[in-house]
Amino acid sequence: MKRPLVSIVTPSYNQGRYLEETIRSVLEQDYEPLEYLIVDGGSTDGSVETIRRYEGSLAWWTSEPDRGQAHALNKAFARARGKYLGWLCADDTFLPGAISRLVAALEADPDLVLAYGDAIYTNERSELKHAGRSGAWDPPRMVRNSQVPNKQPASLYTRRGWELAGPLDEEAWYYLDFQFTVRLAGVGEGVHISEPLATYRIHNEGKSTGKPAQKAADAIRCAERFMRSDEVPEELRPFTREGRASLYRIAGASYYAALELGRARRAYLRAVALAPRAVVLRRVGKSFLPRPLVRRLRARRVASELVGGG
Repeated sequence: MKRPLVSIVTPSYNQGRYLEETIRSVLEQDYEPLEYLIVDGGSTDGSVETIRRYEGSLAWWTSEPDRGQAHALNKAFARARGKYLGWLCADDTFLPGAISRLVAALEADPDLVLAYGDAIYTNERSELKHAGRSGAWDPPRMVRNSQVPNKQPASLYTRRGWELAGPLDEEAWYYLDFQFTVRLAGVGEGVHISEPLATYRIHNEGKSTGKPAQKAADAIRCAERFMRSDEVPEELRPFTREGRASLYRIAGASYYAALELGRARRAYLRAVALAPRAVVLRRVGKSFLPRPLVRRLRARRVASELVGGG
């Protein structure tokens, strides 16, 4: 029986130190047929030379300036031909057998639009740190918490899901996959495969930890533009007020990490107005501390995590 084509896209920009490991993890999968597309944003760190070494195994690649990750992914997915689609960032990897396992789950249930597994967090040296378990498919909880249940590198989407819920919002920076997954919940179901299928790298240049002020600004944008729009499926709109509060709490924590204490305080207070919580009130109080003291407290916490192997 002929197996369906899978399209994997890697968006990349100056991630040359990790890129080859990512490429090899895709090309060494045991699944066929597979088309692999790489969309590079005009890297200047040797990434293009790495891509050229593998271009004979690629369906398509380019290196040119773009308008951000969402624009790059939309550009590549417009060329993709697969029945199933996924993206793997240039600092993450698939684990062996990941695509076969995801395709098997999607083929078993035509109502699915998403299959996803767990991930293993790694560091800059590709050392395995700890497991990152995905959650059950629960769209109301996803909206309330403003957090996707799936580890994105371990995910595969159907073309039907992409055509009905895509493309990605090109104004989004951090919450592009959250917004897409919320829209996706309006057209089909997702399933969690309880096993590690990918690695997710944590490093200083990554979106999760590297640019907290930008993450905060995108959280507020998502709260005010997306969560108040008709892009949210009708059955999930009753949960958006709590979801907006979650986004403001995230913005407050991110601004606090960036030492932008006034913005942190305002974000926390907005979260309290939307959905009061005692923990947020405590964080509001911390935002009144002097910036030098906050800086010392953060440095002490980081040192403690390093000693403890965090």
